[in-house]
Amino acid sequence: MATPSIDLMILGALKEAPMSAYDMDKLMEARALRKWVRVSTPSIYRNLIKLCESGFVEGAVVREGSAPEKTVYTITDSGRERFDKLMRKVADAPARVDFDFTPVIANLYVTDEESGHKLLATIRERYREQAEKLAAYAPEVPRLEARANLELRAATYALAIDWLDRFERDFYRPGVPAELRGWAEGMAPEAARETSVGNGCGASAPTFDWDEWRTGYERRHSGEADGKRQQEERP
Repeated sequence: MATPSIDLMILGALKEAPMSAYDMDKLMEARALRKWVRVSTPSIYRNLIKLCESGFVEGAVVREGSAPEKTVYTITDSGRERFDKLMRKVADAPARVDFDFTPVIANLYVTDEESGHKLLATIRERYREQAEKLAAYAPEVPRLEARANLELRAATYALAIDWLDRFERDFYRPGVPAELRGWAEGMAPEAARETSVGNGCGASAPTFDWDEWRTGYERRHSGEADGKRQQEERP
């Protein structure tokens, strides 16, 4: 996870109460935060030092009874401002969803069909196990935000499973033109062949201009949306 998100978790914990890095680590562990937020033990210690150096956090060495000395951190006024800024920044970040199996999907067209089905089955089973595991213990999690995030992940895994089912049916449906399963040399649509570029091996590879395609898509669908809007506005 990006440093701003780790800083946000640290500053949020310190808004709740001053604490040491050790206490913060145990707090996040006790609340099962690492089930849905990537904030490791080393990152807590490392980022706390950086936040302290930047003036967002202050550290004071204290001793409680016979216990060893420890540094207790407190959020500063500038740290509170930093927290508010990061909350807005992370909330306003571009929407994105990452799945680690996408390279497999991208290379199925150069994989034999039997192996492709097996690979997709493996991915599907992996996601099903996680969906069932999270769905099983999420209802028993007492903290509302933790439970909601676990439910979100379980629902996302289930959604990926449904998508894999549909994709597999479409990808291996009889009669699908070969060029729709990847643009291997000589199999690209005519528009792509016209914009082939050298691949450094004495051959050419078809290209796909994503920005051009997206612009055309948005232009076509904005026209449809305008037409629909005009129809709705007519008396």
